[in-house]
Amino acid sequence: MKGVWKAYRLFHYLKLIGIWISGIAVVAMMLLIVYDVMMRTLFSSSIRGGFEIIQNYMMPLVVFPGLAYVYSSGVLPKMDLLLDRFGAGMQKAIILLMILLELFVLVLIVQFSWAYAMDGLEREIAFPAAGTLYPLYPFFFLIPIAFGMIVIENLFILIRNILEKKPSLLMEEPKGPVEDL
Repeated sequence: MKGVWKAYRLFHYLKLIGIWISGIAVVAMMLLIVYDVMMRTLFSSSIRGGFEIIQNYMMPLVVFPGLAYVYSSGVLPKMDLLLDRFGAGMQKAIILLMILLELFVLVLIVQFSWAYAMDGLEREIAFPAAGTLYPLYPFFFLIPIAFGMIVIENLFILIRNILEKKPSLLMEEPKGPVEDL
C-alpha cells in the first residue's frame, strides 16, 4: 500500500496544478470583466470580442483543470448517510459496485469527449470574435483530460478499497510521511 500512497501523492501534485490553473483563470476572467465594465462605463467602449473570449477560453479553464481536485476533496455528494446504515462487508460491496459503475460512465465520457476533441482538431473549429477567428479546438482536450484524471482518482479509490479493510469513498491521505507506513 506504501507504493500506492506514493503514486497518489504524485497524482495529488497534478491535481494541485489543475486547481492553480483554474484559480489563475478565475482571477484573469475577473480582471478582464472589470476592465471591460470600466471601459464601457467611462469611455463607452468595450473589449472587442471580450464576451466570446471569456465564454470560450476562460470558462473552460475555470471549470475543467480543477475538476479532479474538487472530485477528490469530498465536497461532491456521496452516499455517506445511506452507507452508514449497513455493516462493513455490505458497505465495501456497495462502494466497490459504485466505483465500478462510476468508472464505466467516466471511461465512456473520456472516450466520447476525446473523439469530439479529435474531430475538433481535424476540422480546426474556431469561433468569431471582433471579426477574427480564434481557435477553439485546443480547449476541447480539457474535457477528456479532466475526466481522465477523475478515472485515475477512482482507480486509486478502488485499489484502496481492495487493499484495506475499512471501506471509503475517498482517497484519504495518511497522516505523516508516506515512508512511515
